[in-house]
Amino acid sequence: MAQKQDPRDIIIAELQAEVDYLMRTMKEVADVTDQVMEEQDRLHAIELENQGLRLRAESHEREITFKREVNAVYSSFIDTQTSILQTLQRGRTTTTTTPENVQNQLEALARKMASLNQSVEIMLDGGHPGPLLSEALEHWFKVRSGLGLDQKKVDTDYNRVKDFISFAGDKPINRYRYLEFQEFANLLAHVPAKFSMKPEFKGMTQFEAAAHNRSLDPRKREKTLTGKTIESNYLSPLNMIFHDMCAHHGFPSPLANVSIRISQEARASTERLPIEVPELNKWFEHAAKETRGDNKWLPLLGTVTGARIGELIWLQKKDIYQVEGGIWVMDLTTDLIDAQGIPVARRIKNNSSRRIIAIHQAIVDAGFIEYVQSFPKDGWIFPWAFHHGKNEVKRPADAASKRLNAQLKKLGIHKEIEQTFHSTRHTAKDIMRVAKIDQRTHDMQTGHAQKTVSDSYGAKTLKADQLEVLVALSLPHGLDLSPYLASR
Repeated sequence: MAQKQDPRDIIIAELQAEVDYLMRTMKEVADVTDQVMEEQDRLHAIELENQGLRLRAESHEREITFKREVNAVYSSFIDTQTSILQTLQRGRTTTTTTPENVQNQLEALARKMASLNQSVEIMLDGGHPGPLLSEALEHWFKVRSGLGLDQKKVDTDYNRVKDFISFAGDKPINRYRYLEFQEFANLLAHVPAKFSMKPEFKGMTQFEAAAHNRSLDPRKREKTLTGKTIESNYLSPLNMIFHDMCAHHGFPSPLANVSIRISQEARASTERLPIEVPELNKWFEHAAKETRGDNKWLPLLGTVTGARIGELIWLQKKDIYQVEGGIWVMDLTTDLIDAQGIPVARRIKNNSSRRIIAIHQAIVDAGFIEYVQSFPKDGWIFPWAFHHGKNEVKRPADAASKRLNAQLKKLGIHKEIEQTFHSTRHTAKDIMRVAKIDQRTHDMQTGHAQKTVSDSYGAKTLKADQLEVLVALSLPHGLDLSPYLASR
């Protein structure tokens, strides 16, 4: 007689079949989403190409119009010259000349020559004056604010362009010249970093702050901007706004086909360093005792996953779930849900940031999943980050970064620029390299762009076998997570 099948096995099998079906459906949806995004990228590229063609056509039309004006004046000159010769010829054969006729024609020719001269001067000066840079900046800022970019970056770029206006003056966008940009870059090499936040430079322009700093005893001078900061925070926004707004108004950018050079006097960048195991142990021992969830879990999550603080701070309970094989992940590919239950776009740094992140088993063992499950489905898992008393925090990620850097300072770990919370990303990369994780996999885990065309082919999110490797990779020898285990 055949043994009766356990009903629990039947239920488990049905549930497993349902899970498999859902996983296949999710993969199909992800594949379709990738196809839609690729098609959008293709259409966007076509639109950019069409815009370029329209601008070239408009420029060609302006050139033709100008040539017509030149030809008209030249024809008038020839006609007047002929008329003058005819008048002079008639004067030789008659007793009475008509100088008034000659004078009138000469005056008409002079007016046309003056008009042509003005047209030539306008063309040589870059065409008719465009909008003031300050006006173009407001338009550019409004458009960029609607692109879903990190608003902090948009605001910073706005302020850096304002700095250039303060230096070079507010002029039509097609009236700036190359050396104005180069002189600005030269000045920046001597400007104290974050000078506007320091009381000794209060009320000073960049030029004044640079001069004051140079006048101080070398031992008392403030650190100046690095070459990398000048390039990425100042020159890059200027290139973008002149590229975009000159194209919009039909002018060539004054920065097209030229390079602004960084002064050799600019300070060299300080390389950010990973945090070593003894310092991590000291940090984790302190963090595990914190009552605020963000102060407790962000150090561990950043160190092991390599996620950015701006990605971690916005996590909601729905973003943390289990996939096939019992592996826990963080999902940064979906929208966030606001307090009214309405989906809102998740702010991410770039396309590579939209990803699935494997949660290492050590993080699970430390009690992170139980912590997450204590919150409502669509709730923030770090709610403290969004309110300070009764006030809403405007930049939760910035506030969290400052708070955690203060934590590192308190423990004697923080080093300006060299070791900050962002150093956890460097630590995570080192952990994965030592564990022999292939580069494509750890780039996908940390949200870095693929380095080669070949690497960009294939799945856009981590696959099951990659997740299995990441959740079980070896952590550094001597890394002590017992404070977290003890706090469960």
